[in-house]
Amino acid sequence: MRAAPLLTAALAAACAQTEVSSPSMDDARSLAGAETAFAAHSVREDMRVAFLANFADDGVFVRGGWINARESLLSRTAPPIVLDWRPVFTEVAASGDMGLSTGPSKIMSKANPGEPPGYGQFVSVWKREAAGPWKVAVDLGIAHAQPVFWDKPLEMVAVATEGAPPGDTIEGAEQRFAADAKQDGSRAAYAKHGSASIRLYRPNNAPMAGKEIALAWPGLGSERRAWVVEKSEAARSNDFGYARGAYREGSAEKPDGWYLRVWHREAGAWRIAMDVSNPAR
Repeated sequence: MRAAPLLTAALAAACAQTEVSSPSMDDARSLAGAETAFAAHSVREDMRVAFLANFADDGVFVRGGWINARESLLSRTAPPIVLDWRPVFTEVAASGDMGLSTGPSKIMSKANPGEPPGYGQFVSVWKREAAGPWKVAVDLGIAHAQPVFWDKPLEMVAVATEGAPPGDTIEGAEQRFAADAKQDGSRAAYAKHGSASIRLYRPNNAPMAGKEIALAWPGLGSERRAWVVEKSEAARSNDFGYARGAYREGSAEKPDGWYLRVWHREAGAWRIAMDVSNPAR
């Protein structure tokens, strides 16, 4: 999961560069603002307090499986770390009630400040009711060796409104994707179902942004996964949503890992906007 000095400046600069205003773009800005404030809270106080303040009552993250984040944190003390991050990309549904935020994260030890930081990328799905505050609904991230995207400008987008909403559910899209992956392999499935702007995140790898980059990743050739959806949900506008669950490789009864897949409307069909997974430990 989840730099304070540049966060406010980056957010202000990105907003200033956006000349066209619309309700959806305002929602994308407000989501970026919520993520920025969340990160600042974590650095200023600690990650436990910040997570408790920003996760929804039913918000989940992975700790040996998908679990309720607030319930898990309430029974624990804050870990001896400084967890820092910044959003570099947000996308929201046309209805403004659900969105994606992602960007680089950094973990620093409080006990041994001289230790090198640990780096990664966070991926969060946020939700809100009416004009209420944004709250984290789902959170999953990856770790990798080097800092990536810390200097990347913030990009904010809203789901394109052209074309009719998809005629089926996200779970239906998940089933078709899983069937194609089983029959033709992961690379072919992502080529068919991935958005032009797909982001593919895998542990110990730099984030892959864009379809050409994602499909060129050698690891797709060896991914043979059976995906099990635990929950899927769509925005009111039915143009954005997610599925989360577990995956298995081979015939093991226990999950081999956990995944979060974000879908958005593209040319009237569901396409994968974000795909992140982590192996079970």
